[in-house]
Amino acid sequence: MSFYLSKILWLIINPFNILIFLLLITIFFLFLKKNKLTYFFLSLFLIVLVSFGIFPVGKYLIYKLEKNYHNAIILPDKVDGLLILGGATNPFLSDEFNQINLNGSVERLVESITLIKKYTEAKIIFTGGSGSIKKPKMDHARIAKQFFMQIGLDTDKMIFENKSRNTYENVLYSKNIAKPKKNEKWIVITSAFHMNRAIFIGEKNDWTLIPYAVDFTQPKKFKFKPNLNFLYNFNQMQRGSHEWIGLMAYYLMGRTSRIL
Repeated sequence: MSFYLSKILWLIINPFNILIFLLLITIFFLFLKKNKLTYFFLSLFLIVLVSFGIFPVGKYLIYKLEKNYHNAIILPDKVDGLLILGGATNPFLSDEFNQINLNGSVERLVESITLIKKYTEAKIIFTGGSGSIKKPKMDHARIAKQFFMQIGLDTDKMIFENKSRNTYENVLYSKNIAKPKKNEKWIVITSAFHMNRAIFIGEKNDWTLIPYAVDFTQPKKFKFKPNLNFLYNFNQMQRGSHEWIGLMAYYLMGRTSRIL
């Protein structure tokens, strides 16, 4: 139920849709000749437009999440398992064109290859079902398996979990498969801005995961400078706010014990 509710709520509260809603309601009151309400919602529209379109608010939100993983990764000599989170593939386009289609988070797959070759005795779990309501059979695990096969890895030694629909299920279902003991060391590979959520879910479920953050999008030194790249700024706001809202929602739902 929470999966479907999260999809519906995001349609309502994501920044770009809020901007469109404010514009439509402004036009509505303009036709009704309600000047005060028109000016009020027009002012809100302009505030949102300037705040998210000119100022790099979204980039800063992402930077704050990635900053936790700026330090060099110190990996143990031996680990018991690798947990690779999905989200780097486009299952729909992969099927549409009969070839592997990757997105901007491809580092989740590329960097995992290094770890797979380094820890040859470790268990490997790739987790990623379909996050789409309309296309529940379009899972990331199937495309990831094709990717690993094409680069020559032995996928028979890997486990591909394809039922999870979000980060919470990624970690929970994978733990049920791995059944890790308390002294076992597991590395989790995912995007830097997304790592907090995976780690916190693991903590809540008594599974301590070693972070291997990839897919950084912001430099280590962030400068909060306004610019006129509206589309890019809004895209970053969409991405950053989605992750922060997810962190807060998981905390309120009891799926994690902290937000930061």
